[in-house]
Amino acid sequence: MTTYAFELSGEHETLPRSEALALVEAFSERSSEAAFFDQCLIVQAEGLDVQNLGRRLAMTHRIIEVMAVCQADLPALAGAAEMLDLPARSYMVRARRIKNSSPGADEVEREIGRVLLGRGLQVDLSRPEVVLRAVITGGKIVIGREAARTDRSSFEARRPHLKPFFHPGVLMPRMARALVNLTGVRAGRIILDPFAGTCGILIEACLIGVKGLGIEVQPNLVKGARCNLQGVDCSLLLGDAKRLPLHDSSVDAAVLDTPYGRSAKILAKSKDLLLQESLGELHRVIKPEGRMAIVADRPLDSLLQSSGFEILQQHTDRVHRSLVRHIFLCSRDKR
Repeated sequence: MTTYAFELSGEHETLPRSEALALVEAFSERSSEAAFFDQCLIVQAEGLDVQNLGRRLAMTHRIIEVMAVCQADLPALAGAAEMLDLPARSYMVRARRIKNSSPGADEVEREIGRVLLGRGLQVDLSRPEVVLRAVITGGKIVIGREAARTDRSSFEARRPHLKPFFHPGVLMPRMARALVNLTGVRAGRIILDPFAGTCGILIEACLIGVKGLGIEVQPNLVKGARCNLQGVDCSLLLGDAKRLPLHDSSVDAAVLDTPYGRSAKILAKSKDLLLQESLGELHRVIKPEGRMAIVADRPLDSLLQSSGFEILQQHTDRVHRSLVRHIFLCSRDKR
C-alpha cells in the first residue's frame, strides 16, 4: 500500500480528519490510518484515487505521497533527505510549519534544497517537474511528493451572499462540502436535503458529480433557490420533510441542516415534532447502506437512535457565543 499525508486545514478541530478518512475509505480498495499529528493525517491506502480526492476535499490543503518521516531537527532531516529515492528531475521544496512547531519552514526548505543540490539534483523554483512538501508537526517532519491540491479559493467565490438568491443562516460552502464528503457518497448517486433552503448543500454535492434532490416547504425559498441551481444536476421540489414524496430506500445519502435560529421558519406544531417525523421519513427513504449527516443546534442522540439511526461520529462547531452546531454522522439500521 502507498502512504499518503493529508495537510489538513485548521478551521475545525475534528472535521478535516473525518472528512479525509471518509473519502479515503470510499475511494480506495483498502486503507488504514497510520498516524495523526496536529493538522496532518497519514494513511496507507491501495488504489486510492488521489486526484478525485483533491477535487472533492474542502478541509484539506494538499495530499502528499509520503517518502520519509523523521524527527523534527535539521540533522535528522538531512539524513532523511539523503535517503529519498528521487529520479533525475527538477525539484521545488515547500514546507509548512504547523502552529509553533520547529524548525521553521524556511530552515527546512533550505536544508532539503542543500541536500538535493549536493546530490546533483536540479532545483527549479519557477517550473519544477516535482514539488516536494514537508510538514513540520508533532515533533516530526513528513516529507513527500505533492500528489494533489485542493482549490480552496473556489469556495470563497460561492459564499452565500454572492449567489443570485440569498437567505440568512445558511452553511458556508466549505462546511457544506465537508458534510457531503462525510457520507462518502459517490458521483452519480443521489443525495437528499429535505430542508433544502437556498440549496447550498446540494450545490456542493452537484459540483462533485453527485445528483442532488432537495425538498423545501416554503414556496418563496423554492422559487429563489432555483436561481442558484442554474447549470447543476439538481431537482428541487416543494414538499414537506415530514411527508417525503419519495419511495422507500430510494436515496443513497442525506445531508441536512435542520431549522434553527431567528431566520428559521418552523411549519409544524413544534421543532421536536418536526425532527421526529422528518427523521422517521429519512429512515424510510435512505438505502440501508446509506449515511446521513445532520446539523442541529442541540444534541440529538436519543432522537436519532429512536428513529433507527446509529450514530457513527459527533462533532461540534461553535458559530458564536449563543450558537453551537451539533453535527452527527449516522448510518441507517436495517430494521
